[in-house]
Amino acid sequence: MSLGFVAVPDGRAAVVERGGRFHAVLGPGRHFVLPFADRVRARVDLGDQVLSAPPRAVVTGDGKEVLVGFEVTFAVVDPRLATYEITDPALAVEQLTRTALRQEASLTTAERAVAAPGDLHRTVWTVLHDTTGRWGVAAKELKLEVSRPAAPETPSTAQEWY
Repeated sequence: MSLGFVAVPDGRAAVVERGGRFHAVLGPGRHFVLPFADRVRARVDLGDQVLSAPPRAVVTGDGKEVLVGFEVTFAVVDPRLATYEITDPALAVEQLTRTALRQEASLTTAERAVAAPGDLHRTVWTVLHDTTGRWGVAAKELKLEVSRPAAPETPSTAQEWY
C-alpha cells in the first residue's frame, strides 16, 4: 500500500480493515484507501482451485482397509467469510474432506466401499457442499478413487538369505 492506493489484479479480491475491523472487499482494479487507517488483511484468489490428495488407507466398519484418494475443485465466492471464518480455505477443504471420508468409510464395509463408491461420494459431497458454503467457499466438484490395498509382496529367495 503506497500513498493510499491498492492495486488488485484480475481474479482476486482484497479484504480491507479499518481500525482492526472489516471495512470492505475490493475487486480488481486500483482503489484509494485511507493511509494509516486502512490495511489489507488478505488477498484472496477467486478462481477455481484444485486440491488433490493421493490414496491413503482408511479403515472401514468391518475392520478392513481401503485406499481412498480424492480431488476437489472449489472456489472462494465470499472473500469476507473466507478470511474471517477460516484461516486457509485449501487446508480447511482438505481436512473436511478427509474427516468426512474417514467417518463415512467407518459406516460401511470394504466390499461396499469398493463396489459402490457412489454412496460414499454422495455422502461426502453433501457434507462438503453444506459446510463450505458457510465459509464463503463453493465446492464445485469431487472425484473419489476407492480401491483395495495391494497385497503384501512375498520376499524373493535372495531377500530371505540376507
